[in-house]
Amino acid sequence: MSSLYKSPGVHIESAGDRYIPLERVRTGVCAFLGVTSKGARNEPTKIGSWEQYKKLFGDDESHMAQGVRGFFANGGSEAYVLNIAPAGGLDPVPDDYIGNQGSEERGLRKLERLDDVDLIAAPDLAGQYGKSVGFPERSNVLAVQRAIVDHCELLHDRFAILDAPRNLSVDEVLAWRKNFDSSHAALYYPWIKVRIGENVGEPIPPSGHVAGLFAQYDKSEGVHRAAANVKLEGIVDVATRLKKRERDHLFDHQINTLVPFPGRGLRTWGARTLSSDAQWKQINVRRIFILVRKSIDIYAQWVVFEPNEPSLWKKLTRSIEVFLGDLWTEGALLGASKGEAFYVKCDEETNPPETRDVGQLIVEIGISPVRPAEYIIVRIHQFTREHTDADKEASDEEAKLESARAAEAARAAAEG
Repeated sequence: MSSLYKSPGVHIESAGDRYIPLERVRTGVCAFLGVTSKGARNEPTKIGSWEQYKKLFGDDESHMAQGVRGFFANGGSEAYVLNIAPAGGLDPVPDDYIGNQGSEERGLRKLERLDDVDLIAAPDLAGQYGKSVGFPERSNVLAVQRAIVDHCELLHDRFAILDAPRNLSVDEVLAWRKNFDSSHAALYYPWIKVRIGENVGEPIPPSGHVAGLFAQYDKSEGVHRAAANVKLEGIVDVATRLKKRERDHLFDHQINTLVPFPGRGLRTWGARTLSSDAQWKQINVRRIFILVRKSIDIYAQWVVFEPNEPSLWKKLTRSIEVFLGDLWTEGALLGASKGEAFYVKCDEETNPPETRDVGQLIVEIGISPVRPAEYIIVRIHQFTREHTDADKEASDEEAKLESARAAEAARAAAEG
């Protein structure tokens, strides 16, 4: 340090600006909740590849392992794995996933502290029914899925990808869907078949593979791109082939189906949430709001305890407008201009004296999220041209010219 200063005296050094730039958070980070064959228990572990999962948690061909494998095969690049297996090799019970009982943090409670997670999947959960003594009824699976949805709604910063229990018929999965009403969750059906070595394995839930598609399109296009009509990798077939009228009926009830199309592969067909509110029926709409909320929440931490006055309001407004403007430019927000796509209001109207007196600063933000084109309608009309008198005259004149050319050609041939 002494070499920096050449003369005695007071030298002022900046301790760093409290201000931080507003940057969008990373999305497509999935937390996998379930039983693994080995590895740390109840300790969320970040992984970046299928090979890392195998090393830490084993490759036992379970639904959990195949779900994580499908995540990375379909474009996922970062995930957390939470092994909820009970000690002593016992079968799991619903609370091993939920974590409400006891003083030890377990299950979903362990995931609450992870700020960078925005997707939740439990690929082995739906398969526990009839397999584990802790899941003798389908209602046990339902209890955990409801807890996962509640977890996402409470934290407001993540989205649940749900699987239907195994071997459900179309009518049964419709009945299962009625248990939920949330914009923070989506349901995918049917189960899928994947290749294990040289053989095709037993059907598995699709949530891990679908989460990988979410992550892939978050990176390549953004959260506003619905992960629908997209080919799934690493899948041989579906467990149940759906007729068009069946998948249309399921879509009407906001169940996203997996459909094999000849020459196009197996694709996700639908991007609907489980919400009854028409404003929140599209997955990408909810995820755009999650992105904006999380990004601004992290950015605004520096504002706490700053003087609550107009210069601070302007700085906040400017940063948020730049952030939303970038989203609009990329196509995430709908509008011919920025003014139509979003607004940011932070002034004396949103922060009157009585609000400031209790230490509050209020920023009002409105955004118009883009929505997917779900129904492509092509109208084909029969076109009959009516002949007018002018048309007839033009046609007659053309006929005379053609006749004259033919006569001229005949005379030339005779003279030759």
